[in-house]
Amino acid sequence: MVGLSKKNRSIIHASQNGYHVTKEGVVVSPNDVKLKLKDNGKGYHTFSFRYFGEVVQISAHRLQAYQKYGNKVFEKGIVCRHLNSNSKDNSFDNIAIGTQSENMMDMPKERRILNASNPKHDHLQIIKDYYENGLKYKALMEKYGINSKGTISNIINKSLALETYRQSLHS
Repeated sequence: MVGLSKKNRSIIHASQNGYHVTKEGVVVSPNDVKLKLKDNGKGYHTFSFRYFGEVVQISAHRLQAYQKYGNKVFEKGIVCRHLNSNSKDNSFDNIAIGTQSENMMDMPKERRILNASNPKHDHLQIIKDYYENGLKYKALMEKYGINSKGTISNIINKSLALETYRQSLHS
């Protein structure tokens, strides 16, 4: 356990003390009492656990992965995956470990593209400025602090927001 983070050590400790996740993804205490889970703000279920006098939050999916794969879940470069892309589904069959790349491939294509693009600018507003307000590339670049005509072109012509804009015109 040397070299593991406190969070990872607490997962092991919780498991050793009888906390576990059922095959269906339900977290239970050593007394087999179903625990109330919280959303950690990132879409994952967590529960509170006292680790050497300090309350820590343990992710249900990480505990399930530890039960399934043991210490492999703590190896460098390994992440816990939700195979169906539902971060609230912590069932045994939905949890796997793998690389971040494999984790990204578990997502539906549309969501993967959105996450990969990580737009810094409001693409929909740029598209509206171009089509509705008649702003040219140079004006758009200045307004949004974009240095590349290629970036503006991609936003206007290939952005996922373009389809949203087109649909809004037909509504």
